[in-house]
Amino acid sequence: MAKSRKKQRGDAGQPAPTPEEHLVDALGAALDNPSPGPLLAILGMLLSATRGEGAPPVAELVRNLSDIGRPESTAASLGIATLTGDVELRSRLRREIGAAGQVLPRWLAELDRTEPGDRAVEISTAYGDVDHLLVSATVPGGHPLTAVVRVDNELGAVATDGFLAEQPLDAVVPQILEDTGPDAAARDLPTADARARIEAALRELPGSDRDEGWIEQRALITWLAGLLPPGGEVPDSELSDDELDGIAQHFLNSSSGIAWSTDDLRPLLDDVLASASGNGRGDPLIWSPHNVQRVLDPELWFLDAETPYLERAPELLRDLVRYGHAERGLRPELTTLALAAVDASVTAFVAAVRRLAEADSDPE
Repeated sequence: MAKSRKKQRGDAGQPAPTPEEHLVDALGAALDNPSPGPLLAILGMLLSATRGEGAPPVAELVRNLSDIGRPESTAASLGIATLTGDVELRSRLRREIGAAGQVLPRWLAELDRTEPGDRAVEISTAYGDVDHLLVSATVPGGHPLTAVVRVDNELGAVATDGFLAEQPLDAVVPQILEDTGPDAAARDLPTADARARIEAALRELPGSDRDEGWIEQRALITWLAGLLPPGGEVPDSELSDDELDGIAQHFLNSSSGIAWSTDDLRPLLDDVLASASGNGRGDPLIWSPHNVQRVLDPELWFLDAETPYLERAPELLRDLVRYGHAERGLRPELTTLALAAVDASVTAFVAAVRRLAEADSDPE
């Protein structure tokens, strides 16, 4: 069907196809495809145009599709109504499609009956700076879908990338593990918690996406996550003062921390531990080279410039890295990389601290 239309429009002397005709051709080809992926991709692209400040509402998008007046655009409108949960619009379009005698693929006609999967998986990097959340569903006709959402914990658990795969979840997990690296770890989590975390990540920083492909996938992932059970919890990555104090006490009671157990050095330990709230999920015992460099960057001053013995922060950080990585079971190679980052940062940091001290002692 779509191929014959293209051939006619390509005849000599015929006007160039309009954007609407290009869209109809693409929709026709997607509807002819036995799997839902191609049409869902187009619907995600269309819905991406309704995101961001000044973007037209979904209702206007549907009106524009209706104005095309083609069966393909009507089918697309039905898909959009289903993805956005517009029950009234979906019912009206179904009546119109039935009255016109239009035959739809089963998966599209019954898209609202998509069944969510009963398993969700979190795949985390060794440093906890990035999580991949995987959830799944089965579209009528037995078509599997798996959503993969990349959550950047350094940015505050923001979804920065993701995609929808036409594969079962169990087939996608090994692929993401391999792509994430040798230190990646997978664990199952309640599907309700996965939904809550994905929705929270998608709500953050609207309009900050830079990747066009990710923008087009967001609507599809939002729809699939919304099929999962509600009522889940989003973990609080910010540690309380009592939790930080407990971590400090365990460190001070260890062989690595005993040298820092004097009262005059405790403010420095508290300052360094508190600065670790930006370390991935906020674990002050896991230090990546990036986070070491960040906390020792004198231009950022994550540490309090007035903390006593501040020039000893790199020395303390070395002991914390060794202790923390051992506590969390990180392999020695990762510890070596973090310690090398301390060594690379120490000169500039100590020099900046001394300049501050000299400025404070200047009688001017």
